[in-house]
Amino acid sequence: MGRKGAAASGGNTSSFLKVWSYGATYIFAGLMLAATGAFLLAAPFLPEVNAEAVRADWLALACLITGLFTANMARMLQVWEKLKLAIERPASRRNRHERNVAHRGLRELFFYTFSAFGGLTAFTFLSAQPHLLPWENLGLHGVGLVDAKPWHVATLISSLSLALVPILTAIYLQAKSEEKTHSRKVLRDDAISVPSFWASAIILGSIVALAGWAASVSGNESATLASNLTFFVTLGVIALFVAFIFLPHLARYLERAGDKDTRVGKTIENGFNPLVLPAQTASYLDSMLVRLIAPLTGATQKGRGIPHSFVLLSIIPLTALGFVLAPPYGLIPIALGMLMVMALGRRWAWIEEDRETASRLLKTESPQIQVGFDNDLKDEALLGYASLFMLVPLALHQIYGWQTTAFEITDASRAANPFFAWISFFGAELAKAVPFVDWWEIYQVDLSPPIEAASDNPLGKHLTFAARAMVDLVIMAALFQAIAIWQRARAQKKLYQIGHVNHFEPFAEREFFESAFIGAGDKPRPEFLKQIQTHIAAREVLRLPGEPYNPERLADLLNSDSPAVRRTALWMVEEYKLLTGTPVEQIRQLRQQWLNLSFPQLSGSRVPSLRKRLLEEKHKFEQLLAELMENPAVVRLEETGLLLSLIEDIRQIPELSFAQIETLRLFGMLRNEYALLALAAHVLPPAETEWRQRVQNKFGRSPTLNLGQAPMRIKVYEALETFGTNPPATPGIQRKTLGLLRLMSQIDGAEPARVRAGKAADAVEDAIRKAYPQVRDPEADGDGDEPEFEPT
Repeated sequence: MGRKGAAASGGNTSSFLKVWSYGATYIFAGLMLAATGAFLLAAPFLPEVNAEAVRADWLALACLITGLFTANMARMLQVWEKLKLAIERPASRRNRHERNVAHRGLRELFFYTFSAFGGLTAFTFLSAQPHLLPWENLGLHGVGLVDAKPWHVATLISSLSLALVPILTAIYLQAKSEEKTHSRKVLRDDAISVPSFWASAIILGSIVALAGWAASVSGNESATLASNLTFFVTLGVIALFVAFIFLPHLARYLERAGDKDTRVGKTIENGFNPLVLPAQTASYLDSMLVRLIAPLTGATQKGRGIPHSFVLLSIIPLTALGFVLAPPYGLIPIALGMLMVMALGRRWAWIEEDRETASRLLKTESPQIQVGFDNDLKDEALLGYASLFMLVPLALHQIYGWQTTAFEITDASRAANPFFAWISFFGAELAKAVPFVDWWEIYQVDLSPPIEAASDNPLGKHLTFAARAMVDLVIMAALFQAIAIWQRARAQKKLYQIGHVNHFEPFAEREFFESAFIGAGDKPRPEFLKQIQTHIAAREVLRLPGEPYNPERLADLLNSDSPAVRRTALWMVEEYKLLTGTPVEQIRQLRQQWLNLSFPQLSGSRVPSLRKRLLEEKHKFEQLLAELMENPAVVRLEETGLLLSLIEDIRQIPELSFAQIETLRLFGMLRNEYALLALAAHVLPPAETEWRQRVQNKFGRSPTLNLGQAPMRIKVYEALETFGTNPPATPGIQRKTLGLLRLMSQIDGAEPARVRAGKAADAVEDAIRKAYPQVRDPEADGDGDEPEFEPT
C-alpha cells in the first residue's frame, strides 16, 4: 500500500508539473506580491499595532499595483495563447472547440479590467466621505484645483492606466493576428479620403472661425450683425451647396495633378505630398480608434447581452470617476470615455462600409472586408452616443471648477447639487440644439437653467456652442445612419423577393437564417418557405438560376458559429439539391444527390419537370468538372472513385455525353496511378482479367464503364496519351500506361480505336525515350514506385 501510495503521489506531482508553466509562476508571484502590499496597507490599522512604526503606504501601494499588474499580464498571455490558435483560422473552418474559444474571446480579461475600474471608482467615492476610510484628506475629490493633491491623483490615474495595459495588449495582438490571417491592415492609409478630409477641415475651420469672430464683436457690432444675419445665413447655405457641387471636380483635379510633371507630382514621387499626408495621418489615427480603442469598450466581445453590458461597465465608472475627481483631473477619465464613444462610432461606420461591400461580394472572407461581422455594433454605438449626454455636462462641470469665470450661477439653490445642476444646464442647451425643432423659442418657453455661460468670458460661450454642435452631429450622424440602415435592409429584402439578388449582407443574412425554424420542428416556418418560393419563381421569370440562396454564401453558412444558421443552410442544400463548398465537397454532395436518381428514366421521359431536372443535373455536373479542371490536384483516390460512380450513372445518357468526355479529359490531366486505372476501366473488355483486378484492388470494386462506342473509346486513348506524355508521378506508371495502350491497340474491337491506341502508345514511348534514353525496354513493367533506370 505504501508503494502504491508513493507511486500515486509521484503521478500527481508529475501531472501538476506538466500543467504548471512560467505563466503560472508569474501569476503566483504577482498575487503574492499584491497580497504583501495589501497586508502592509492594512497592518497599521490592526489592533495593538504601532501605526507609526509599521506604516509604509507608498511601498505597500507599489507592491499592490505591481503585483496585480504582473499577474494580469501573465494571465493575458495565457488567454492569448489559446485565442490565437482559434482566430488564426477563418471562422468558416473552425472546429467546435475553436468556436467556443473565439466566442469567449477576451471576456476574462475584461472582468479584471472592470474590477479595477469599479474598485478605483468606489475608493474615490469613499474617500470623499469624511472619516469613512483610515486615510484622511487624500485629495482625490473637491470643487476646485486647490483641493487636489497631484501625487495622489497621479497615482490613481496611473493605476487606471495600468489596468488597461493587459487588455489593450491583447487587443493589439489580436489585431496583428487578423492582419496576418485576413489581410486586414492595423493601420490603414485610405480610411479617410483626401477630398473628404479637406472638405471636413474647411467646414470645421469655418465654424471655429465664425464662433471666434462672433465672440469677439462688441455689443453695437452684434446689433448691426443681427440686422443682416438672415442675409448672411442664406448666402452661406447657398455657398455650401455650390461648394459640394464643385468638390468632386476638385477631387479629380487633385488626383490628376499627381500624374503631371509639376511640383506636386515630383513631391509625390519623392514620397511626400502635402495634400495627401494630412488625410493619411487622419486615417492612421482613425485606424487606431477602430482597431484598438473601440474593442477596449468590450463591444466586440460575443454573447447574449455581453457587448451592451461591457460598454456600460466601461463608461459608467469613467463617468462617475470624472464627476468625483477634483477639477480639472476629472477631465482625464471623461476624455477617455469620450474617446471610447468616438471609437465605437467610427468602428460602426467601418462595419457599415463592410456591409455595403459584402452585399456585392460572393464571399465574406475577402481582403476588402476591413473589420468583419462578429458584431453589428449599432446598439453599442448608439448606447455610447447616449452616454455623451452625461459625459458632456460633467466635462463642463470639471472645466467650471478649473475656470470659474466661464459660467455663472443663476440659481444657487438649484445649483447646490452640481450633478443635477449641470445636467439641467445641458438639458436646456439640448432643447435649443435639437435640429430643425427649436420649439422653446417658437413657443416662448422659459427654460431658466441654474447655470449660464458668462457674458464677459468667451470660453463659456465657446463651450456651450461646442456642446450644441456635438448634439447636432450625434443626432444627424447616428440616428439618421440607423434609419438609413433600416431602409437599406428593407430594400434588400424587396430585391430578394423579386429575384434580383440572391443573398443578403451578413447581419441581415444571419437574421434571415436564424428565423427559419421554430424550436425543434422538422420544417421551416410557412412564412419562410413562402419567401423562398417567391424568390425562386421570380428568378425563373428573369431566366436566372432558380436557387433559393447563393451557393457560395451557403458554403460559409454551413460552417457558421450559429447552430440555427447551420441547420437552415443544411436544410436548404438538401431540400433544393444544391452544390456548395469546395469542389471536393461538391463531388460528395452530388454523389449523395444521385443515389436515388434514375437518369435513363429522366432521359426517356417527356414530362417537362423531369426534363428540367435532367438539364439541371447536367449543368451542375459540367460546372463541377470545370472547377476541377482549374485545380485537378484536389482529385485524389476517393474523389476519383466517386467520379467513376457518377459516370456509371450517366454512362449511356446522350444528354450527358459531354460531361463524360470532360471527365476523361480530367483523368488525363492527373498524375497518379488511380487516374490511369480509371481510364482503363472505360476500355477494358470483360475478358481482360489482369487489368480489371488492378482496378478492383485500387477502388475496391470493378465499375461497369466499358464503352460500347468506338468514338468514346478514342477519347479515352487521347486522354491516356495526355496522361502518359505529361508525364505521371513516377516512371513506372508511365510504363504501365504504355503497356495498356499496346494491349488495347491489339484487342480493341474497332479498327479506328486500335489505330488510335497505337498512335497514343507511340507518343508515350517517344516521351519515355526522350526523358530516359538509357531505358532499353520502355514497356518493362515495374511496381510504379521506384524507377529501374536513371533519368537524364
